[in-house]
Amino acid sequence: MNNNLLIKLPTIYNAGGALSKKWFIEFYVRNPKTNKLERQRMFKGINSVHTLKGRIAAAEKMKQHWTDKLKAGWTPFIDQNIIYDDNLEYQTFIKNYRLTKSKNGTFRFFASKYIDSIKNEIEKTTVVTYRSKLRLFDAFLQNEYLNEVDVSAISQKIMAKFMGFIIEERKLSKSSVDNYRNLINNLFEFIRKERKQFPNPCVDLPGTKRVNDSAAEPIRESDIGLLKKEIFKKDPQLWLVICFEYYCFMRPRKEIRFLKIGDIDFDRGMIKIRYENAKTEERWVNIPSVFLKLMKEDYKLHTYDRDLYVFSKNGKPGKTIRNINDMTNRFVKFRDALKLPKMYKLYSWKHTGNIMAEKSGISLRELQEQNGHTTIATTEIYFRKMKANQNPNVVNKFPEI
Repeated sequence: MNNNLLIKLPTIYNAGGALSKKWFIEFYVRNPKTNKLERQRMFKGINSVHTLKGRIAAAEKMKQHWTDKLKAGWTPFIDQNIIYDDNLEYQTFIKNYRLTKSKNGTFRFFASKYIDSIKNEIEKTTVVTYRSKLRLFDAFLQNEYLNEVDVSAISQKIMAKFMGFIIEERKLSKSSVDNYRNLINNLFEFIRKERKQFPNPCVDLPGTKRVNDSAAEPIRESDIGLLKKEIFKKDPQLWLVICFEYYCFMRPRKEIRFLKIGDIDFDRGMIKIRYENAKTEERWVNIPSVFLKLMKEDYKLHTYDRDLYVFSKNGKPGKTIRNINDMTNRFVKFRDALKLPKMYKLYSWKHTGNIMAEKSGISLRELQEQNGHTTIATTEIYFRKMKANQNPNVVNKFPEI
C-alpha cells in the first residue's frame, strides 16, 4: 500500500448477502509506531438486524459513522493513559472548565508540554503569541484530519503545505513566516528529546520575501527637529519617553513604561533596568549629562517620590502605568500630522540615538553596554541593519561625468 497513505476509508463486507454470516466494516489506519497500515474490522450495530434490507441500511449507517470518525482525526493508536492540561485551549476556557485531555502523542499534547517547559523563561506576552501561532497550526492540522492522530504523521510535506498556506493564503510577511518556522522547529526538536529517532519535519520549507509592514527605521536628522518642535511643546511627557529611548537606548514597552523614580540614580547619572523589565538581564545604563540636566531642570523628576512610576496619568509621575499602546498612538498622531514616513515609529528613536552616538565617536564597546547587548557581535549586526556606511572617497573623489 501507499507509504504516504494515513487511512483507507471504510468499506462494507456483506458476506455475499448471507444473513447467517457476520457482516462488518473494514478500514485501515497507519500505526505510527510501526509505520504500517493496519486493518480494523468493526461488527457493532450491524448483525443484530435480521432482514436483508434492514442489515444493508445498518451497514451503511455504520460505514458512515466510521468514515466520519476517521475524517475527524480519530485513530485507534492513541495512548489513553496520560492526562494533561491543554495549553492551546483559550485561557478563559481553561479557567472556567479546567478541561483535561487524554490523548498522548498528538501535536496538541506535545505543544502543551512544550509551552509548559518554557513559559517561566519567556515574557507572558511571548507565551500568548506562541499559543496563538500554535493554535493556527493545530487548526490547519484539523483541516488535514491530523489534529487527533499521532504527531509522527506530520511529515515534511505537511509542513511545506502549512508554510505555503501562511505565505499564499494568510499573506504573512517574511519575518512572520520565519517566526512560525522557528517556533514549530523548536517544538519538534523538543519532541525529538522525548522520542529518540523522531524525525524533525521542518526541513527544506518554502519561504517568502514579502514585507507587509516596514520595521522601524532611524529618523533622518532633518526630520528630528520637526518632531522635537511639535512634541516638546504639545506633549512634553511623550518627549521624555523619546529621550529615554534616544539617550539611554531603553525599550518603550516595558523598560520605560515600568520605570520608577527610584530606578534613576540622579547623583551618579545612571538608571537601573530591573530584571523583570529587561529584555535580557538586569543592567545599568548611563544618563548623558544633557539628558540628566533636562530631567532635573525641565521635568524635576528628582523631586518626586521614589515609588512612583515615571510615566503615569496627567503627564506626571504617579502610581499607575500608561496603557501599552498609549505612547505609540500619540507619536503616530504627530508623525502623520507632519506627513512624515510611516517607517518612523516610536521605536525609531532608539535606532536614531544609536546612530547619532556612533557618528559622534562613541565606541561600539560602549554602545554595546548601553544597549544591553550580550556580545559585541550583536551590536555590530544591529548597526549593519540600521545604517549604511558612507565612504568618504566615493563621496568626495568620484570624477564628474
